[in-house]
Amino acid sequence: MMSFSLPWSLPIILGGITLSAIPSAAVAKKPPSPTWQAQHISDPITGAARCVVSALDYVGRTRFSRTGYLYPIVELNGAAGLLVGVSSGGRFRLPTGDILWRVDDKPFRELKAADNPPVAGGVTMSAQGASVDPATQALQEAMTTTMRMAAGMSATSTLASGVRAKEMLVELRSGRTLLFRTASAATNYGLADPGINRVGQIKDGELRPIPLDESFEPALRACSIE
Repeated sequence: MMSFSLPWSLPIILGGITLSAIPSAAVAKKPPSPTWQAQHISDPITGAARCVVSALDYVGRTRFSRTGYLYPIVELNGAAGLLVGVSSGGRFRLPTGDILWRVDDKPFRELKAADNPPVAGGVTMSAQGASVDPATQALQEAMTTTMRMAAGMSATSTLASGVRAKEMLVELRSGRTLLFRTASAATNYGLADPGINRVGQIKDGELRPIPLDESFEPALRACSIE
């Protein structure tokens, strides 16, 4: 019996239907959407500029955030410098509260909303005059603490700044996965709380650790974060 092979480009006719034999390698697959992407943001009124690296939800190559969900960010802020932490998503932003944050098997960190960097234009208390008596100073410190806590309760992001933000970025760059959740989502005593497992990123209907993959460094470079 004679045997022969058909070239890949030769059409095959079966039952009046023309088929083309195409090797599977020729079918190009679209690359998956990167986990981390950079976004440049500029306020049209104040002109304030910042660049945010985030890991949002995505379907295909469409990225989006949802109200009631938290997203990790690394931000280069024109006023506050490097910021690392969590921001709430969606059209209607909800307060984030205090956050528990962990990279790989490193010790977890607690980020407090009351420790957020001061916002430009925020209310501050300052001493008047060359010297202030102890009673007045104590009152000013108490008022400053109260205002900071009030601002933290309504903040839609919980972020570390300064030295702590730099330390967290070092951990992210050397890590493989990131987990975080709102600290109040679970208690440290009593019956098991379902919120204890609300960590990571929803993918294919499941919560999974957020990968610190090959898309992280290019996104940082796009924001000029060193």
